[in-house]
Amino acid sequence: MAVVLLFVLTGCSLNQQEIFNAALKTQDVNSKQAHTELTFHLSGSGFNSDAQQQVDNALMLLNNTTLSFDTKVKGNEDKTVAQAQVIMNVATPQMNLNVPIWVDSDLTETTPKLTEIIKLPQIAKASLPEQFQNKDYMVLTPLTMKDPTGNTLDMTKFLEFSKTLRTKEISFLESYAKQFNPNFDTVSSSSEYLTTDDGSKLVSRYEIRLDDKQLKDLIRYTVNNFVQNKEALAFVKDFMDFSLQMSQTPDKEKNLAAFDQAFAQFDEDKQADFLAGFNNVMDQLQGVRILGDKGLDLQYYLYNGYLIKESGVINLNLDLAKMSQFMQALKVNGQQSSPVEPEGTLDMLINFNTDVTGINAPVDISFPELDKTNSFNMTEMTDLLGKGVKKD
Repeated sequence: MAVVLLFVLTGCSLNQQEIFNAALKTQDVNSKQAHTELTFHLSGSGFNSDAQQQVDNALMLLNNTTLSFDTKVKGNEDKTVAQAQVIMNVATPQMNLNVPIWVDSDLTETTPKLTEIIKLPQIAKASLPEQFQNKDYMVLTPLTMKDPTGNTLDMTKFLEFSKTLRTKEISFLESYAKQFNPNFDTVSSSSEYLTTDDGSKLVSRYEIRLDDKQLKDLIRYTVNNFVQNKEALAFVKDFMDFSLQMSQTPDKEKNLAAFDQAFAQFDEDKQADFLAGFNNVMDQLQGVRILGDKGLDLQYYLYNGYLIKESGVINLNLDLAKMSQFMQALKVNGQQSSPVEPEGTLDMLINFNTDVTGINAPVDISFPELDKTNSFNMTEMTDLLGKGVKKD
């Protein structure tokens, strides 16, 4: 979904370009606060009686669940120093689960630092080894955790590569957006008053709507356009080279050489073969719904060039019998099908809303005071479990 939406936003229309520019600008802020809330509604029908009862019981719980995040973030312009606080809350009819998380990172020093602190809910503490069950906070220090291969990540090199890749990414997206045109405009625009950091202001509102057919047409166009675009393939190569260079596998140089060789051999004939296979898959997919009746409906609100609010509905639909038929049609000759054909249809409706405030304004993040009596490091527990210490 994220990849597809990225290309929706980078279409050639003025409305889509406005959203794209705001998304890039919002990523570069030094501080902000955000509140996100998600709700779910699922339904299932057409199952046999036993399965239908199990589905109904599961959906009864999920359909009354709300997931929310309150986030604070601040850092420097180089993105090398950052602090964040996220309070995640899961509310169901049976319980209310609250999980605060703090992150503190500083990659500017010779020895980079990254600390993550999680305040554990009681239900999670009860499953820990006995010696940790009375401690409220679990601390993770990923940069100091042992790597099974014995390799360590060169953070200086990582930052240099990241900055270079980030620059290439933005340059590529800005260029690629100018020629990306799926021949249908999915964005409408309007304006309305919203509460902003400057009070009640008239803001720009953009809406993206896609039905099932448009989504499939967009996927088909995107892949065909991307594979035949030399600039896009060059960016893919840069991204894969970066990933392989940063990998901690002992044979990364061999993997890098193999990828470069395979990429060099991806000529027009192989591109044509790949696209022929892909388009055949998309042809087979035409009779299988991905989106339900409400489709995909997203709203973006822009003020001073920033995204200050996002909301929307994503309606996913899955007919198990048709999906099974689709998978069977793609199987290589000789592979046997399942003796039992699945049945039933699942429909999921995801509603989400995010409000962003305090862009580039001072943000206060208070970290908890930790000591040996109220916290433990994740490595302590993994070391104990590795020595065979059993949970109570």
